[in-house]
Parts: sequence; structure tokens; C-alpha cells
Amino acid sequence: MPSFHYGTPVTNEQWQAYYQFRWQQLRSPFGLALGSERDALEDQAYHRICLTEDNNIIGIGRIHYETINAQQLSARIRYMAVATEFQGLGIGRELVMQLLADARNRGVTGCYLHAREEACGFYQAIGFELKESIQSELDHPHFLMQVRLG
Repeated sequence: MPSFHYGTPVTNEQWQAYYQFRWQQLRSPFGLALGSERDALEDQAYHRICLTEDNNIIGIGRIHYETINAQQLSARIRYMAVATEFQGLGIGRELVMQLLADARNRGVTGCYLHAREEACGFYQAIGFELKESIQSELDHPHFLMQVRLG
């Protein structure tokens, strides 16, 4: 089995590869333009990547934080993707666990995401609860999913 390592993009080259991977995996299949893979919360978010032995990005994920009130934070996972040929090896699960660990370290008690229909089973298997169908910016079925952190 190949070995992988996890980290956070650091160099300009890694950030460029990160955003390129994100666009190729999550936006390009829907005909969205390059640049649509970024939002206003990039600098405030915690980003994780999975790399091969030769430092090619094969998995990504991001979490950002939202203030519910002065005493409580909520977290949202976005932009999760694992290259098709590496799915089923635990990479996505490990990325989510690392993002949730960051949330727990910040004292967050709940996390949510908007999952594509085909990803709901993956998230349910790692503890997320399916809440409801939602409208997304993509013309593709999405569902609100939540997990309690403690």
C-alpha cells in the first residue's frame, strides 16, 4: 500500500496546486470557471492536504469557523475531495478527522457541511447525521449534514 502524508499548504507552489486540485475535482466537472474554487474565507480557514510520497496532492479539505454568539463557535467543512484513484483508502476519513480535531481544539461543539448526494454515505459512516435536502450553488443535489463534537 502506498504511503501518504498530511499537512497544510505552506509554499506558493503548494497553494497553487491545492487550488488547482480543488477546481479540477469540485468545480470543473460542473463547468465552473477557474477562480470559483475560492471564497472570502480562505485566509481564515484551516486547510489540510494529503500528499503522495512524491508530494502530489491527492486529497484536500477545509474548515472554517462561524460565531453563533459571543460564547459559541460553529464549524463548517467545505471543499472536500480525494482523487478518484485514491478513494476508499481512508484518505477522506483522515482529512475529516484532522479538520474535526482542529474544531475540537478550538472548543467547537458542532460542525456541519453540505454534502453531494453521492457523498452522504461516506459522511454518515464517520458520524455525520443527514438533516435535510438543501439548495446549493451547483445544479446538483446536496444535503445538510451535522455532527456533534464533545
